[in-house]
Amino acid sequence: MASNTNNTPLGKLFALLNSLRREIWYIMIYASIAGIISLSLPLGIQSMIGFVSSGQVSTSVVVLIAFILIGIMVTGGLTIMQLYLVEHIQQKLYASTAFEFAHRVPKMRLESLMGTNPPELMNRFFDIISLQKGIAKMLIDFSAALLQIIFGLILLSFYHPYFIFFGIFLVAILILVIRFTGPQGLKSSLTESKYKYQMANWLQQMAKSIRSFKIMGNSSLGLSKTDYFVSQYLQARKEHFKVLVTQYLSFVGFKTFITGGLLVLGCILVINQEINIGQFVASEIIIILMMAAVEKLLVKLDVVYDVLTSLEKLDQVRQVPLEEERNITLDHLPAGQHVSIELKNLSYRSKGSRHYDLHNLNLQISPGNKISISGTDTSGKMALIQILLGLLQEYEGVVAINTISMRDINRESLHEYTANNSEESLFDGTLLENIQMNRSNISLHDVIWALDMAGLTEYVQELPNGLETYLSGGGAWLPESIVQQLILARIIAEKPRLLILDNLLDKAERKLRKQVLGRLTGNEFNSTIIFFSNDPDILSLCDQIFVMKDGVLSNQTIPEADELTTIKI
Repeated sequence: MASNTNNTPLGKLFALLNSLRREIWYIMIYASIAGIISLSLPLGIQSMIGFVSSGQVSTSVVVLIAFILIGIMVTGGLTIMQLYLVEHIQQKLYASTAFEFAHRVPKMRLESLMGTNPPELMNRFFDIISLQKGIAKMLIDFSAALLQIIFGLILLSFYHPYFIFFGIFLVAILILVIRFTGPQGLKSSLTESKYKYQMANWLQQMAKSIRSFKIMGNSSLGLSKTDYFVSQYLQARKEHFKVLVTQYLSFVGFKTFITGGLLVLGCILVINQEINIGQFVASEIIIILMMAAVEKLLVKLDVVYDVLTSLEKLDQVRQVPLEEERNITLDHLPAGQHVSIELKNLSYRSKGSRHYDLHNLNLQISPGNKISISGTDTSGKMALIQILLGLLQEYEGVVAINTISMRDINRESLHEYTANNSEESLFDGTLLENIQMNRSNISLHDVIWALDMAGLTEYVQELPNGLETYLSGGGAWLPESIVQQLILARIIAEKPRLLILDNLLDKAERKLRKQVLGRLTGNEFNSTIIFFSNDPDILSLCDQIFVMKDGVLSNQTIPEADELTTIKI
């Protein structure tokens, strides 16, 4: 039951507040003290009116004024202390969310991300800004307003019992207004946020495909889609604003009724001599302060909606399932020992598909062997690559590395011993950072060796900043062949035991490709290698050749050099 409660927006808000309870406790203490001290104003005015009306201007009046001024100063000091605590909370929220996302992203289950755009999903991180600002306002303004209402009601109840009924009525109306308009306000806020992110994603897609939009000069696609997302956003914004206006109109009517009623009640009580003039003025000041506090709560309810919406959006990242932790590692492998691969009746079908991407695959790769699997991009090779890397887990059959089932191997340990170039890309950072990626077991010597293996030594030496060259835009300005070589250098720098290469350096010149292939398959690089390629130069260097078609794997005999180009896939 508790877990279901935490899945609601309010449940998530309460869970967040519970995690910050220590800081909130201090904020509430400071706010309570400030609220009590702030009541010195109406009480002081009441006493001053009593002294002045009796014609007495004495030291007592000066003392009262001094106490009121001191109270104002102390209240200001307490507010500053609250601001320090709120700033600490804002920094804590930002840092914890950033590290949580950075921890979760590499561990997300690949199957769960199918059909989504992971980079777009990460845009939810920007909701942390709305959450920071919203939490700050709630803890400072809302807590002060609520305490002002509570202390005001308590103080009014000492003036006359009739004011107790006013307090009950005030709280009841406030709850009813929020209860009946709140859900619609949250719904419209979520819809508004949805189209905000869709608009941002579309602009990112336009920037990503900027060359296409430039070439298609007469295309109106960019503006038409923008018009749709903007229209939907504005419609949702209008619906949300209607809710806010309804809430405020309800308060205006309520405020008019309550203020008028209390003025009449106060006059009657003064006439009947049940309260004096000083008490009447003080009670009216308290009532005005309370109504201002209620107005602050209702006018700023959009802050609460923003906080709830931000929590929902941030939770979309947290809801992506993570890979299960396994205890068995490959650390027991002696240095230099090759790995063996065994597939038994391996089948895989992606979610929502009626057809198998892989069907009943059986394959055995001896330690240190170099094999090639030929086939088209639709043959199922990508699914096989991802299974071998431990990225896809919902497969049927057996996948074993050194006789250990893939299902039992710790994913981080597996990734330390395997490498693949399929979906690797460069990122904004120096060339050295892109190769080393802050892996503690890769030295500068390893980086230089990997660059040499990838045929990049001369290229890097000619760069003005060498290894410190900054690859802005993820190296988008680099030739595709250079990008492929840099990625190859990255994945071999750690000297993986199992290397899976898909269309190796297919954008590079043949001479360079053959040179790199010769070194990878020779004694210099001693690993088990699986090539996914139709390149005759690669096939000629392999111990075994397999052909994959429609998810089915078949063995091929090693052909002669002049037969390599005729292998049917």
